[in-house]
Amino acid sequence: MAKYIVTITPPTPNGDLHIGHISGPFLAADVFTRAQRQQGHDCVLVSYSDDYQSYMLRKGLETDTDPVVLARRNTDRIEQSLVAVDIRVDKWMRPYENRFFRDAVTEVFEQARACGAIEFRESVEPYCPPCDKWGYEAFGRGKCNFCGADSDASQCEGCAQAPDAARMKDFVCKLCGKPHQWTPVRRAFLKLGNYRALLNTLHARHPQRAPLDSWLAPAVSEIGDWGVTRPGDAGLDLAPDGSCRVHTWFMGLAGYIAAFREYAYEAGKPGLYKEYWGSGKGSLVHFLGFDCVFSHAIVYPVLLSMLPDVKVSQHFVPNQFLKLDGLNLSTSRNHAIWVADLAREACADSARLYLASIAPEETEGDFVCERFRAWRQAVFDEFVPALLAAGKAGGKQGWDDLAGHDGPLIQGLRLQWLDAARADRFSMKRMAGVVLNAIEITRGRLADQRPVGHLAAFIAVAGKALTPGLSARLVAAFDLPEDEVTMNLLSGSSAEYSI
Repeated sequence: MAKYIVTITPPTPNGDLHIGHISGPFLAADVFTRAQRQQGHDCVLVSYSDDYQSYMLRKGLETDTDPVVLARRNTDRIEQSLVAVDIRVDKWMRPYENRFFRDAVTEVFEQARACGAIEFRESVEPYCPPCDKWGYEAFGRGKCNFCGADSDASQCEGCAQAPDAARMKDFVCKLCGKPHQWTPVRRAFLKLGNYRALLNTLHARHPQRAPLDSWLAPAVSEIGDWGVTRPGDAGLDLAPDGSCRVHTWFMGLAGYIAAFREYAYEAGKPGLYKEYWGSGKGSLVHFLGFDCVFSHAIVYPVLLSMLPDVKVSQHFVPNQFLKLDGLNLSTSRNHAIWVADLAREACADSARLYLASIAPEETEGDFVCERFRAWRQAVFDEFVPALLAAGKAGGKQGWDDLAGHDGPLIQGLRLQWLDAARADRFSMKRMAGVVLNAIEITRGRLADQRPVGHLAAFIAVAGKALTPGLSARLVAAFDLPEDEVTMNLLSGSSAEYSI
């Protein structure tokens, strides 16, 4: 029995969640957690709001709102949106003035410092005197020195590298649009370049999802010293004089540790932390947008190697971006669909299954509004009621599992489902494809007035992680012995019984 610590990259609480968030790490992490638990594994799913993100300061200025108030308000909205699409996070942490968070950040920072991996020195950084803002992240923007895309100087959305502001072209203040002045300031740097061998060895052990597989080697070869404190910017201040303000990208690993510790504390089970993080039996499974792979796949393995009491393996499940009707999602241009709005228009199950089926796992996806509405009409307004009615009508339908006349069909679907749900090659998009294939076959059987109980049982069990509400309704309508069906599909053993 495996133990998985499942993480979702923390969203910046400067607004609500849109469908791009859900189709990426949020839904995938939830489906993964449900699928592993269905197979008997232990999972704890954690995330948190990125309260200390530099963009919170800028959003506060733009809206004339205290960033702390803004973070709290939007975190409430984020949690409500997750409920609306039935995404269940075991612990959603709020880091601001949270003792678990501060303790974990301090622990990770000081351990890296004790190992000689962190060095304080004077550095020349971009600063805008008229705006009194440093251009570390939210307040500076230019052309990425790696790929040329428009980017801040933290992590590039275009190539996922960590741009160097000094080497970026057209780098200007985001508030006034003027070039920065380069000003000396004392900062701490993580000496990542000393850990290239460790990273190459680590990543060679596990195959990665494309395009992470081809990104890692050249990215590791480019790494050098990486600034981890930003005096005068956002971040958690570990020193009274503001000289050790640690930025949010460094704090991500500590954030996951803190969220888990707070979860264990609230559950009254403090021993859970050692069981998952320190026993050698735990695996960290990170669900993240591809633009976050630098921090997760390069920085966090280095930091983990310095924590003597932590013994976990690390796995990365990145996704690409989702478009809306062929165009990039943009909240500034009001070209987005908010999760709460989608939940009001469509049930959670239909939103989950459709978004999973078009998930931008290895390449970009596209949510086409009219296509979704037509699909939902056909599947959830027409097919699902007909299937539920067939179950409620009763009659001997039979569970033909792997021994009956549909044995090869169920076997094929079962093997595809299990392969897609495997922890080491997980794909909710492939899982959704299996369920949709079963739905199409069942639709044909219904049209021919043939028994569908065995297929309904497969849809209920294979679809439980994707469409939990529909699964429960099918179990009730067909009076399914769910545990028996689940065991049969997981093991591949044959058994006949009536439903």
